[in-house]
Amino acid sequence: MFCFSLTFHYICRMKRQLNFRALCLYTLLLIIAPCCQAQNYSYGTRFTLSARNFVDSIPIEFIDNQIYIKAYTANREWRFCLDTGSSQGILYTDSKLPRHRLLGKIMSHDANGVANKVDVVEFPDFRIGHLVIHGYAGTLLNSHVAHTDYDAVLGFDLVNKGLTMKLDVAQKVMVLTDIAGFFDNEGGYAVKYRLPRWVPIIQVSPYAGCTDEVRFDTGSRRLYVMSNESRRKFTALYPDFSTQVEGTSYGRRAIGSFGTERSDEVAFLWLDGLQWGDFAFLDYHTMTTQGHSRIGAEILRYGSVIMNPKRKQLIFQPYGDNESCMVSNSQMDIAFIPDRGRPTVGMIWEGSRHYKSGFRQGDRILSIDGHGIVSFQQFLSYPFIQGHVHEFTVLGIDGIVRTIESER
Repeated sequence: MFCFSLTFHYICRMKRQLNFRALCLYTLLLIIAPCCQAQNYSYGTRFTLSARNFVDSIPIEFIDNQIYIKAYTANREWRFCLDTGSSQGILYTDSKLPRHRLLGKIMSHDANGVANKVDVVEFPDFRIGHLVIHGYAGTLLNSHVAHTDYDAVLGFDLVNKGLTMKLDVAQKVMVLTDIAGFFDNEGGYAVKYRLPRWVPIIQVSPYAGCTDEVRFDTGSRRLYVMSNESRRKFTALYPDFSTQVEGTSYGRRAIGSFGTERSDEVAFLWLDGLQWGDFAFLDYHTMTTQGHSRIGAEILRYGSVIMNPKRKQLIFQPYGDNESCMVSNSQMDIAFIPDRGRPTVGMIWEGSRHYKSGFRQGDRILSIDGHGIVSFQQFLSYPFIQGHVHEFTVLGIDGIVRTIESER
């Protein structure tokens, strides 16, 4: 009996100790949980503006189908790229623009649909035009191999903040306003947009009967590229769509924030017309991509665009009075991508002039006109001369070094 009492007493004591430890552990988890939660950043437009009831005309540059804006901090001028395909700002790890503070982490998706969890940082206060922006947030990404000439990115959150934006590259200006209805008396061709992942998605028609959901993405340079998914769907539903396909190849060309797209079939398209609402872009050469279908900044060569967040509308205002315009561009038949940091042929169309001059899939550029090329950035910044024949030294996938003379 005595032994039983001691044993029972010992068991009760152990249970009290275990309960106490469990309570301590539970309390500790309650304390830690908010801290862990604070490490996650949710998308928002919490930045503030220095003005209300304003209209500001902000000078822009339009170079190689990209929009650049001068931004100013307390003691320096910077160059920002306007990318409506990005939900918020972007700052690269090699940028000299200072980071004010770390805000947390967020799941980010690039143009190729690749997702990754990245840091979000707060920009320093900066001014564009007369407008000072405080507390602007941006994802922090590794050095972007495809950019060499800007310090940071402004995203579509400027519009999601409630600002109406007009881009007019003919006048070299971006008009920003928080006044509702400011552009209501202006005409144009309006299309509605949705905001999955906080970037604008609209519908266009690349062929009669076909409706493609595309991202309005000024970070993309081309007027229009079609996703492989859309192309396969249209080919299955509309047998006549095959008349829009000039040829096919296999490779990759699109460079996203987290690397190049995967290798897949590439279709070269020659569209009779691309419909934006009731407006048509006629005789247009383009191709497919493994990422999203996109309308890019090249559209601004043919007219201005108004982004109206209140009505969820994008309004295209052509520079002429016609309901269509002839594009009649040449086909892009070769693409270079970074492979282990070196410029490499990622895609080429057999039968193209570049193929006939000697380029092949997988060729790595060693030198141009006798100048050694050691990085993709160096290739991008090389001073090619339009119409001039350059001499390329390449290393093929067979290990053989060749010399090619070709226009770039």
